[in-house]
This record gives sequence, structure tokens and C-alpha cells, in this order.
Amino acid sequence: MKYSLDTNVIISHFKADDFLDDTDRFFAWVKDCGHKLYIADIVYAELYTGIHLSQSPALEGKRIERFLTVNDVKVKHITPQIAKRAGELYAKHLLKKKARGLKRILPDFVIGAQAEQNSDVLITWNPSDYDLNIDVKTPQEVMQ
Repeated sequence: MKYSLDTNVIISHFKADDFLDDTDRFFAWVKDCGHKLYIADIVYAELYTGIHLSQSPALEGKRIERFLTVNDVKVKHITPQIAKRAGELYAKHLLKKKARGLKRILPDFVIGAQAEQNSDVLITWNPSDYDLNIDVKTPQEVMQ
């Protein structure tokens, strides 16, 4: 199986949040099963935003790179096809949410479009944020 990761799954590992145990169990499970992991280049950019906002950017950058290497996470670049699909998804969202205010931003839709193009499932801690043509699951759900 091929899984694309939302930024929040990787951040969970580094922030030691409430999802940490399940997040780390998921990464071990993926490694044991030999599944493939991908992130969109916008996820990579979001990770580096956090790195550059940290107290120790050089150290945090090394930690992220080591984590991605150890877990064999590949960065997938945005193609024109993915950009077009992200724009379509975002436009639909804006039209639906017009009266209720904007809560999501374009990078979320790029992540979703990349997942549709390159993966079987998008893994996120916020599955209700996505309406895609592939499965969207939490790390817990995909391991069941």
C-alpha cells in the first residue's frame, strides 16, 4: 500500500502530543509491513516552517531529515495535474463554506490532491477535513 501523510501526523511524533503513541505505532507498523510513505512538497515546506520558527533550526532540521530517512518517506512534487485538482477541491470548499467562514487553506487541498495522485490512502489526524476520491484515515484506523 501507498500512504500519503498529512503534516499533522509527522508533527505528532515531534511534539509528543496526545496522538504520539498511535503515531509512533503507525510508523513502526508501516516499516514492518513494507508499505510506502509519501508527503507532498507542501508538507515538507510546512515542516520547515516549524523548523525555522524553533529555537534550534539546525538541530530540528537534522531531526526531521533523519526521521524522514529512517521511515523512508519520499517527497512527491506538485505537478500541473495536482495543482489543477487542488484548485478544483479548494474552489468547491470555498463555494460550500462561503457563508460559514474560511477554516482551511490551499495547502490542505494540495496535500489531498497529491494523495489522490500518488497514494491509496491519505493518513491524517483530521480525516473530516478531506473529501477525496481515495480513503482518508487516521493512523489508528489504517492499522485495524
